[in-house]
Amino acid sequence: GRGLKSHAYIHSVQLSHHVFLNLHTLKFYCLPDNYEIIDSSLEDITYVLKPTFTAQHIAHLDKQAKLSRAYDGTTYLPGIVGLNNIKANDYANAVLQALSNVPPLRNYFLEEENYRRIQRPPGDIMFLLVQRFGELMRKLWNPRNFKAHVSPHEMLQAVVLCSKKNFQITKQGDGVEFLSWFLNALHAALGGTKRKKKSEW
Repeated sequence: GRGLKSHAYIHSVQLSHHVFLNLHTLKFYCLPDNYEIIDSSLEDITYVLKPTFTAQHIAHLDKQAKLSRAYDGTTYLPGIVGLNNIKANDYANAVLQALSNVPPLRNYFLEEENYRRIQRPPGDIMFLLVQRFGELMRKLWNPRNFKAHVSPHEMLQAVVLCSKKNFQITKQGDGVEFLSWFLNALHAALGGTKRKKKSEW
């Protein structure tokens, strides 16, 4: 919030940090004056938080290997960027990194419209995996990243929650077991069943 007793408001007064971003609406505000900032120079920040891909862009991903320059000066190839190791999640990072380079899977998740309208039963948390995996795919393939690495933190939080802590950030897991569980969980969350019914992808 931006109210008088909010953390953001107090922070703006005490430390003279005046520009704040609402992470849900992706709108910028100046505090303590509480007015919206509309400035095209801030679009890079919102794009890094929520990159979007057109069908045309996705179709050309494998045809052009163009290096991008991060804001810290390093160069990287979109899709070939590191994932931060938070504690002991390297087994999951390896699987997520490999899946991000499987073109049909990658292409499906880069375009959020493919799964945005899928309905799940009330209280079902498994669709969170689909949303977070899509977000991670878009960040990994973003040609305008600030750094040549990406944090998988939100994705891994969803994994811990949806796997009922069978796969965690704080202790090593088995990559093959994680891959099997993850693909089955995505399949089920997208409407697939244990029978030979196809899910969305």
